Amino acid sequence: MEMHEYWEEFTGGEKDQFQRAARRLLRTTFIVRDKDEDSKKLYYFVSNQREALSLYLGYIGFDLIVDRENGVIMLRNLDEGGEFGRVGSNRLMLRKVDSLLLCAIWTIYDDKIHSGTMSRKIFISVMDLNFTLEKFGVKDVIDKTTMSDSLKLFKKYNLLDVVGKVGDPDCRIALFPSLLYCMNDDEFEMFLKNATNRMLQRKSGFNSEDDEDMDEEI
Repeated sequence: MEMHEYWEEFTGGEKDQFQRAARRLLRTTFIVRDKDEDSKKLYYFVSNQREALSLYLGYIGFDLIVDRENGVIMLRNLDEGGEFGRVGSNRLMLRKVDSLLLCAIWTIYDDKIHSGTMSRKIFISVMDLNFTLEKFGVKDVIDKTTMSDSLKLFKKYNLLDVVGKVGDPDCRIALFPSLLYCMNDDEFEMFLKNATNRMLQRKSGFNSEDDEDMDEEI
């Protein structure tokens, strides 16, 4: 079917949902089924209308991954070697400190899943996160403000949610299964080895002015 044929078959409500889903994916990359009720509705709509949305998004160089087991829908770039190769430039550049924090969060989530945790939405404390950063040897370079800013960034892309205020004893971080798409085990090992060494070399003089030459493409 052509895009106009799908569109003509949609009801008014379905057209609204289609537009909301496309805008949400372009803004946040991920839709996580178990995040909240609104996300759940969009998740099931996209799952049911995957062909139409893939066709529409394909015009601008994107496709969809629908992971029904984990309840995640991801917007992805089409093959960079193909017709839409330039779309690969549409990637988020993270500061090294953000990348290290993301590695720590990914490690916690991956460990929880492999330990047999059934829930795909996992809650941790800031203490849990600090403990993992300490194991990496980089806890001293990530202060409360830096952590808060990084968590806000990851929340924007539906990788996690923050319940409460960072620094408060009752603050909790909800980790989403979209984290599984950030990297795999081999990528994590290689990145952590290189990034930790570079971060520790800068440890005594780290500041925000270093961001430009410490960016990492994710």
